[in-house]
Amino acid sequence: MPNELGEFLRARRADAALAPPASAGAGRRRISGLRREEIATLAGISVDYYVRLEQGRETHPSDAVLDALARVLRLSADGREHLQRLRDGGAAPARRADDPGLAARMAALVAAVGPRPAYVLDRLGNMVAATPEGLALYDGFAELPPGERNTCRYLLTDPRAPRTFVEWEDLARGAVAHLRAANAADLQDPALRALVAELSEASPRFVEWWGEHVVARRRAAATHVRTAGGEVVARRFEVLHLPEDGLRMTIWLDAA
Repeated sequence: MPNELGEFLRARRADAALAPPASAGAGRRRISGLRREEIATLAGISVDYYVRLEQGRETHPSDAVLDALARVLRLSADGREHLQRLRDGGAAPARRADDPGLAARMAALVAAVGPRPAYVLDRLGNMVAATPEGLALYDGFAELPPGERNTCRYLLTDPRAPRTFVEWEDLARGAVAHLRAANAADLQDPALRALVAELSEASPRFVEWWGEHVVARRRAAATHVRTAGGEVVARRFEVLHLPEDGLRMTIWLDAA
């Protein structure tokens, strides 16, 4: 049986940024991050209890324990929410993005903000609706069937992505972090597993970043985009989350 909670704790515990500063005369630490004993002590729980959490033999820690672990692991608000969702199990499934009524609503929504680049993505990064300008940001998307326009796949595997997005690594790593956050309710979903398997085979970077269990939802950010003519343009994007439908809308704006 999958042990998502334990895997998350192990991955975040291994974060080298958590390691205590070396004291004078101390030998080099053999591990990155924190040991189980250190996590347990800092969180105020027994070592045996923490080990059972990582091993999946304890699956429902209290809110107080979650708060303590989030503090010790220095989790962001997204990470803390993810930890709780792993404990509580799946939420009610979002509406399917291929629902004709939902697709029509999203198409009307992006059309209302045109001609600005804008698009709506589902929890897997599939482009559900887009303005022509939003579609054009992803060079080659217009030639693909709508069902194959996946932004995670593009950022991780398409050689045009690093040329188009100047801060490509930040965007690609963020896409992986959002993919995990958006699917916390069911990380064993067959569609997600198929995408993870595909990207794992195609991209060593994806394997590395997915294995780190970093969790962060897409939010507003500034970045730079290279146009077809080679000009680098400063842009910023805003993200509107539609949690009931499992979607998010991204609107690209001129840099402030």
